Amino acid sequence: MIWWDDYMILLDEPNFKTRLSKLLRTSRIGKSIFLFNELDSTQDYAMTLPNSESLHGTIVIAKNQNMGKGRIGRTWISPEGGLWMSIIFRPNFSVDNIIFLQFIGALAVVNAIHEITKIDCKLKWPNDVLINEKKVCGILVDVNLENENKKIVMGIGLNANIDSSSINNFLNNGNLKATTLKEECGNDIDLLFLIKSILEKLEHYYDALLSRGKTLEIIDSWKEKSEMFGKKTIVYDGNEKFMGHVIDIAQNGALVMKLTDGSVKDIIYYSDVSIQT
Repeated sequence: MIWWDDYMILLDEPNFKTRLSKLLRTSRIGKSIFLFNELDSTQDYAMTLPNSESLHGTIVIAKNQNMGKGRIGRTWISPEGGLWMSIIFRPNFSVDNIIFLQFIGALAVVNAIHEITKIDCKLKWPNDVLINEKKVCGILVDVNLENENKKIVMGIGLNANIDSSSINNFLNNGNLKATTLKEECGNDIDLLFLIKSILEKLEHYYDALLSRGKTLEIIDSWKEKSEMFGKKTIVYDGNEKFMGHVIDIAQNGALVMKLTDGSVKDIIYYSDVSIQT
C-alpha cells in the first residue's frame, strides 16, 4: 500500500502520475493531473487554468491549501494529510442541472469511502458527507458560463489522515463538527486508492447519468444515502429562516420541506442547513 508520506515523496516525480494513471479505469477524468505540495486553493488554480490546459477531467491536487475555499466565501481548513482536490468539467448538459454535480460528487465520495474503509457515510443536502453526524467531506462547485468555453470546477475537501482538532478548534459552536477517516478507522488511509475510487465513481455518475439527463436516478441514489427525511431542519437563506421537516428532494434538486405553519416549500438557495437532533 502507498501511504500519504510515500505519496508526498512522489508529488514532484512522474511516478505518482504514472501509478495513478495505470490504476485509473476512466476514459477522461484524471488523464491530466496537476500535483502541488502547496497551493492557496485548488479551486482557484483550476478556475484560472487557460482553456488549453482545462481539458474535461483535469484534476488539481494539493498537499496543503493556504486559503482553501468553502461555500459563500468561507475558508476551508485544509492541512497536510487531507485530500484537497478539484476536477474540471466541460459541461454537456443543461445549466439547470448544475446542482446535480454536487449530488454526484457526494455520491462518488460516499461510495469510495465505503469501498476503501467499509464505513457507511450519510449525505446532508446538498453537498455534505457525514459520519456519525459529523462532517468528513464537503463538495464545492464553481461555475464559469460566460463564454462558449464553459467550465465547471468541482472541489472535494475530504478530511482523511488528519486530526479533527485541527479543524474543530477553529469552528464556531453552531458549526457542524468535523471528523476524519483516520479517526473513524483508527489508522491512516491509502489516498492513492481513495483518489482512484472517487474519480472512477465520479465518471460513472457523470457519463452514465448526468450527461444523459437521468437526474431522477441521481436523486434516488442520493436519497438512499441520506437520513434527513422526516427530521426537523432549519434552513437559513440570508436573513430568512425556514423551520420544518424534510419530506423530499424535488426533481430540480431542491430540498422540499413541510414548514411549521403547514405549508410546503422547495428550497434551492441557502446559506446554512442545520438538522436538529
